[in-house]
Amino acid sequence: MKRKYFIHYITLALLVTGAGCKKFLDVNKNVNNPTPASVNLSLVLSGAERNICNNIALGSTLGNNMSLYVHQLTGRIGADRYGAGAASWNELYSAISNLNVIIKRAPSEDRFIYAGIAKILKAYTVSLLVDMYGDVPFSEYDRFDEGIRQPKFDKGSEIYPQLFKLIDEGIADINNPAFNPSKPGTDDYIYKGNTANWIKAANTIKLKLYTQTRLVQDVKQQVTALLAAPASLINSQSESFMMPYGPIGNTDDRHPAYGDYTATQRGGQLFSPWLYEIMKGRNPNILTGLADPRVPYYVYNQKSAPGGANPTPENCTEFRDGGFVSILFGSNGPCRDGSNSQTYSLMGIYPAGGRFNDSAAKSVNSLGTQNAGTGARPHEFITYADRLYLEAELIHAGLAPGDARDVFSKALDATFAHVDNVIVNFIKPGSAGAAQNVPLIATLPATKTYKDGVLAAYDAGDNAKKLEYIMTEKWINRIENPIDNYTDYRRTKYPVLFAPAPEGIVTSVTGPDGKVTAVSNDRKYPWSLPFSTVEIGLNANAPPQKVAENFKVFWQP
Repeated sequence: MKRKYFIHYITLALLVTGAGCKKFLDVNKNVNNPTPASVNLSLVLSGAERNICNNIALGSTLGNNMSLYVHQLTGRIGADRYGAGAASWNELYSAISNLNVIIKRAPSEDRFIYAGIAKILKAYTVSLLVDMYGDVPFSEYDRFDEGIRQPKFDKGSEIYPQLFKLIDEGIADINNPAFNPSKPGTDDYIYKGNTANWIKAANTIKLKLYTQTRLVQDVKQQVTALLAAPASLINSQSESFMMPYGPIGNTDDRHPAYGDYTATQRGGQLFSPWLYEIMKGRNPNILTGLADPRVPYYVYNQKSAPGGANPTPENCTEFRDGGFVSILFGSNGPCRDGSNSQTYSLMGIYPAGGRFNDSAAKSVNSLGTQNAGTGARPHEFITYADRLYLEAELIHAGLAPGDARDVFSKALDATFAHVDNVIVNFIKPGSAGAAQNVPLIATLPATKTYKDGVLAAYDAGDNAKKLEYIMTEKWINRIENPIDNYTDYRRTKYPVLFAPAPEGIVTSVTGPDGKVTAVSNDRKYPWSLPFSTVEIGLNANAPPQKVAENFKVFWQP
């Protein structure tokens, strides 16, 4: 007997009020019925926003997988050697189901702003699924009440145009002059009901999606129109599309990336030596000789350099530069799997809401795992700096008027200002149990020196090198949102990534301390993620499993 398809249809009660498994397994009903008056749309919106972020942010399974794929992190997880699976497939579809509840029910209650926000969030979330997987259920998804239990997979190229329409519908709902008996407020974790900012975010999502398709279709008219009205886009730090996480309190709602601070065993989300070397100015091909002032904000060292106050590791180390200790992607070395939980360098205050590297070289355990930082780091959907990097890329590609260098310069300024904004207004390190005073990076002399050096290198580069500088700086800036970095790399092949054989020719790495470690890989670079095996097993309309190294998303050239 054919099994009925039910994996997508998680009950709203289960997600919001904690109903039991009996309802979840009752596949003879539409368990996502959006009509019950008992369902509070406020709770549904809050739950959907948090669910999306918890499954894409740095520190989540999907976030960490993608961080390894773009060599910002490394770690002893399945994504090492490009072996990630279909993480967060069901969870993101569950969030979409909840957003559908709002979209279907809110207009009948004249709560058009709720519907508009839900449509914008749905379009954004579906775009991520397309960007990661290529072809996914969309047109027939969540139509259980119409008798569709096994939705077909739509082509990504057919889904994207529908997302632009959905975003426009969301903007129209927000602008609907009808009286709303209630409007989003604190239940909207992202913008607290600020409809002007939601419209700016919606337009900036469109700019992002057009940029992502620029290599396979002509988007010049669309992006020129959007950029001609900068006030309709995210146009300042305060308008960035982000969702805050809070410090530990009655409930622990710290950022997922802070989890390594409280873990009993650390080693799953370590800072990549490839990114570290680039930021130290040691890569011979990009940003050579430019010391990035963000290093102590990005990395926290639990150990000092040899000869310092706390130099001795728990076990042998693989890649060490003074107090910086990590492991290599694709490592075959003998020191890869040893326990070094109080030795490894951790993601610092900016990526994870953890510690600023003040050279004290104290282990997190000695500080107290609950005290080391606040973890109150927001998730970034799209920031003001991101918008400027998009604009710089589009101008560079000849798709919009303007001076790409000037916009790139503004993006760098916005990048450093964003670091300060996140630390001062969200993380608040002075309120941590082990409080710290963190210097403002935007005003440091080293920051000006670095920026001047980046722009000088940009000026000296040819056309391809200029794009590489734009995309590399965007990659460094977007450490908290690795999914977009994965998309950018597959579109542009920038930044240049660490490439052990067979993707590249690297077979060993010599660390700063002279230690040589053998590295290799099992497969070539995956152009998309594999489909959910559960989905394939339960959905008769699912395609055969893909070969991820060969399956390109439609926007890839």
